Amino acid sequence: MIDKDLSKSQAEKSAVADLFDVVFRGEITEGSSLEKVKQRVAESFNLDSSAAEQLFSGTPVRLKRGVDMITAERILKRLSDAGAVAIIVPNSTEPESAQQNPLSLAPLGSDVTDSAEKGGAQAVFSASLDHLSLEPVGTSMVKETEIPSTKTPNLDTSKFSLE
Repeated sequence: MIDKDLSKSQAEKSAVADLFDVVFRGEITEGSSLEKVKQRVAESFNLDSSAAEQLFSGTPVRLKRGVDMITAERILKRLSDAGAVAIIVPNSTEPESAQQNPLSLAPLGSDVTDSAEKGGAQAVFSASLDHLSLEPVGTSMVKETEIPSTKTPNLDTSKFSLE
């Protein structure tokens, strides 16, 4: 359910935050046989033998992307029942290539300097600071005239006891 007061982008971010991916790295539970686990995973997910072999290559594979937590836990349970170890991670909307290489180099010969650096000029802070000063330690930052007055309520507590 989306709150009507949320903007569209906030709603999309909220929806993405509630989605998860199931990641499998080819690991199996301790004491399990690799061949038996491959066979059980293949049977559980209706995979042929070559697809099962690719899953157990050791490379992280996102088995399911963008699912709710209940679905992710259901898939994780099926994998663990087969003897495989997987994890649930928050869904990422970026492609995997962007996650692996978040930075890139500029092409050879590109001008990568900022426009301020080109002219040799530095950014200048032009605001006047003459009106600012420091007070000694322990000085109240709020003047007495700035504190709003409060009325003490007249409450009769005589009918209450501690017994």
